[in-house]
Amino acid sequence: MISVLSRLPQLSGNRVAFLFFGFILCLMTTNLQAQDPDEIYRTHFLIHKVRKGDTIFSLTKRYEISDQQLLYYNPYLKDGLKRKMKLKIPRYKEIPPPPKSEPQANTHTVVKGETPWRVAYSYGITLDELKAANPEMGAVISVGQELVIPETDIETKAFDPNYNYYTVKPKEGYYRLEVKLGVSEEEFISLNPELTEKGLIAGMILRLPKRESQEFKVEDNLLVEKVNLRDSLFRQNKLKVALMAPFRLPTVPIDSIEQTNQILQNRNLQTISLDFYAGARLAMEDLIELALTIDFTVYDTENNNFKVNQLVDTNDFSKFDFVVGPFVPRHFNTVSEKLERKKVPLVSPLTIKPLTMRKNVVHSFTDRKLLRERMHRYIDSLDKKAENPCVVIVADAENLAVQNRLKEQFPLAEIVNPDPEFNFIKPELIDSLTSNLEENWVFLETNKTNLIISMVSMLNAQQDENRKTRLMTLERSSAYDDENIDQSHLGNLSFTYAETININPVTIISFYDRYKDAYGIVPTREAIRGYELMTDLTLRAAIRKKLIDGFSLGETQYLQNKFLFREEAKGHRNSAMYLLQHKGYETIELTNE
Repeated sequence: MISVLSRLPQLSGNRVAFLFFGFILCLMTTNLQAQDPDEIYRTHFLIHKVRKGDTIFSLTKRYEISDQQLLYYNPYLKDGLKRKMKLKIPRYKEIPPPPKSEPQANTHTVVKGETPWRVAYSYGITLDELKAANPEMGAVISVGQELVIPETDIETKAFDPNYNYYTVKPKEGYYRLEVKLGVSEEEFISLNPELTEKGLIAGMILRLPKRESQEFKVEDNLLVEKVNLRDSLFRQNKLKVALMAPFRLPTVPIDSIEQTNQILQNRNLQTISLDFYAGARLAMEDLIELALTIDFTVYDTENNNFKVNQLVDTNDFSKFDFVVGPFVPRHFNTVSEKLERKKVPLVSPLTIKPLTMRKNVVHSFTDRKLLRERMHRYIDSLDKKAENPCVVIVADAENLAVQNRLKEQFPLAEIVNPDPEFNFIKPELIDSLTSNLEENWVFLETNKTNLIISMVSMLNAQQDENRKTRLMTLERSSAYDDENIDQSHLGNLSFTYAETININPVTIISFYDRYKDAYGIVPTREAIRGYELMTDLTLRAAIRKKLIDGFSLGETQYLQNKFLFREEAKGHRNSAMYLLQHKGYETIELTNE
């Protein structure tokens, strides 16, 4: 600056001051227009003397700077690089990259009718992402439950019951989806605008039109692929399977046919175990015909805790692909704890009671809570179509929680509680509460056989052209199997419920002959389950080498049972179910509700 001022003409003081400040202003303006962009990061300069072979490209790579930075500090390079030229090379301090901002967790409060996949869809995330953010979340979520949503800026999407929904599988593109679902790429994008930005991602949930398909079933508007495991290719042909059941063989008087027959004629844990085994053995024989080699080992737990511990301690269960049983929950929990470290899948075959869930535990019966939630969704869909139905809730003292839940759904519903001693309701009371003007919806929540018999008979007697009554229950008990309940009465009332098995005997006629040829008797419900459960588990293990991996194959359906195993916080549980309705003497499955 001094050198510049020394060359200025000798002017008056005011003139010099004016020019001085004008010069400073000019410099400031110039700096504002072309200031060093790296000044705040630059620490010093190196001087590089150009040598033979140097190029601008080699210099930028050597000193890890850009072409623009080199030219900025050496403007004469515009005329070309020359030998012995001295270049200023800027050096910079190392600036750490800004820390990645973790997505802030949002929370979602579950409302009535929501399921895990619906919540995931509404926030544009996959079901796996929702599960990862909520490790304790099961297949059922409750009203008021707080869920963590792993996103920050979220534009929610509304669930629309007028559409179906589908979860994208790995490696699925638009062509494969069009072949599978009959929906073009253009249709997908119009119904799911986020596809234009994100593209297809495995696990994302897509909206699509409602269309009939033999390849899928619809559950809560979500398309679930039907799987025929018998037609699949096997990756493992040799399997080792174990069954642990309380046969109590030491208690059977094998020297007395009469006493033995007497024991086996009664329905007890012993006979149930033998029936299940008979079905399981028949399944193994049929699977061997599919070119599978199966080592089927059977252990008698004797319904004794000491025996159970002894079996586990003296046998190497790690060699088995999976173990079915024990049947009794307390014995099952003992074995699952001992086998957890060995990572041997342990399948509970029959019990509906709660179990201690561990990573290796597979509960093959659907949670009763899931059945109730399925009925609530059905009732919601029914309520949207109906015009002011007359709702009556009949519940005994053991089902007050169910009563209260229904009352929340139908605040104007009439509540009827039977006499606690006799479990009886006067016909005049029901007659006075039901209507001839609107359809009557009667919810019967009890496991008392005499109450069910009287209510079914009473409602059927009151049914005529002017009075239409629909009977429903949120949890069908075994009391409905009583021979004194007229099945035609249930059909007249369109009795509707969710169930783990298809109780329609027509569906299993084809299996009767196969079983009778083998054993000479008609199969029980436990025998059918033994056959279908063992078939399903073995095929899944054969197709994917490991049983747990085989659960990803999706839902399977047989004559009486269906299976859709979902991963929970610990272990896996069957979540498949039927929505059944009585029509005349038949029982049909509702698939489009």
